[in-house]
Amino acid sequence: MKKLSGLLLCAAMVAACGDATENEDTGASESDSNSGADPTGDTDDVPGDTDSSAGCADPNSGPTMGINADIEGDMMLTCDTIWVLEDIIFVNGGTLTIEPGTTIKGTEGSALVIDQDAMLIADGEPDAPIVMTSIQAEGSRGRGDWGGLLLLGDAPTNLEGGTGQAEGFANPPSYGGSDSAHNCGSLSYLRVEWAGFAIAEGSELNGITFYACGTDTSVSHVQVHMGADDGIEMFGGEFNADHLVVTGAEDDSIDCDQGYQGDLQYVFIHQDPAIGDNAFEWSNQGTNFSATPVTSPAVANGTIIGSGAGGDKSKGMTLKEGTEAKLVNSIVGNFTNELVFLQNRETQAIAEDGGIVIEGNLYFGSGAAGVDEEEGSDVTWTADDLQSFLDDGGNVEVDPTLGSAQWGSPDIMPAAGSPAESGAVAPGDSFEATDYVGAVEPGGDDWTTGWTNYSI
Repeated sequence: MKKLSGLLLCAAMVAACGDATENEDTGASESDSNSGADPTGDTDDVPGDTDSSAGCADPNSGPTMGINADIEGDMMLTCDTIWVLEDIIFVNGGTLTIEPGTTIKGTEGSALVIDQDAMLIADGEPDAPIVMTSIQAEGSRGRGDWGGLLLLGDAPTNLEGGTGQAEGFANPPSYGGSDSAHNCGSLSYLRVEWAGFAIAEGSELNGITFYACGTDTSVSHVQVHMGADDGIEMFGGEFNADHLVVTGAEDDSIDCDQGYQGDLQYVFIHQDPAIGDNAFEWSNQGTNFSATPVTSPAVANGTIIGSGAGGDKSKGMTLKEGTEAKLVNSIVGNFTNELVFLQNRETQAIAEDGGIVIEGNLYFGSGAAGVDEEEGSDVTWTADDLQSFLDDGGNVEVDPTLGSAQWGSPDIMPAAGSPAESGAVAPGDSFEATDYVGAVEPGGDDWTTGWTNYSI
């Protein structure tokens, strides 16, 4: 296996100095402009209160440096260079720090994997987000152009034995353990675009995959755009996140299983009009529906927009395999199929015991609530029973008067006088209390603008 230390990469950059040359693997160029990068991990020159994008490479024409071997120890990727992943790159035994404004491009079959003994610090800024995207030229990019970002942790899962093997690898790495606080790193003002691909049926890479990341992990202002398979998936672990955007996921937007527990606040999801399954798919564990810790995600202040009439699989939320769930103070609509779909008698029992809370939400333009009625299903609730459960939670069918649900150019700020201006319930858990319903405050600042990308 190839290994790349900070020192070796520095040497490689010195060797690359001179006239720009073409990288035959990627078609990109390498230039002596790379000499400004500091891959040794020294952060003295990271911009502070000044314009963070100053001195950063043009993402379409800047100098590039390929990464074709695993990273060993501490390393910094600076924004004056376009970094190109030429393989599945593991970070081992240190911290990978990415400077605000940095662009990382993935080639076919590549991915960035933060191993259990490593950590990622990818803290961009509103005017200088970190962007992980496709090597293909703008206008020629497609889902699955590269494999995305994976973080492997040591926090608990509910798998037998406590550990699992990550999906999407010919030789899969392990995840899971007993360190509930395991720190996978810090992600903020980060976009991951055009990622995800399948190795085999049921074994896929997503936009961002969190494997057993613990409570010290920090996630805020993160977008996954136009990903193959799921946008964001959590396998076990326990961490909170806020200000999440998932747009155009081919399968589920946010998928949680294997005992993941965490609070997600301020969430914007927008499905592609032609493709997309669940906005939320939450399940406990595929072979033991009673496994602990029980999967228990909670979302407050979401604006969740489905595919509309063209999305034949589009659903708001599927709850299965005995999962717990919480969805409060959110706007949910435009789903072709079920607003909420419930599977397995164990999940029904969780709802009956108060482990599923769906309260204070506004919904519109979607199919009715539904339960699994296929032959062999052990669910005893009917669809009407599930609808009564939703009604009892004070969920109201009404037009929230969003600015626009137009695919590719959304405006999720509710209009003046919107029913979203009030009616929020006390969210509990670690959530901030709001008077309003939805991801952005009516008449307030729209946190989704400026650092996100909706191009298709």
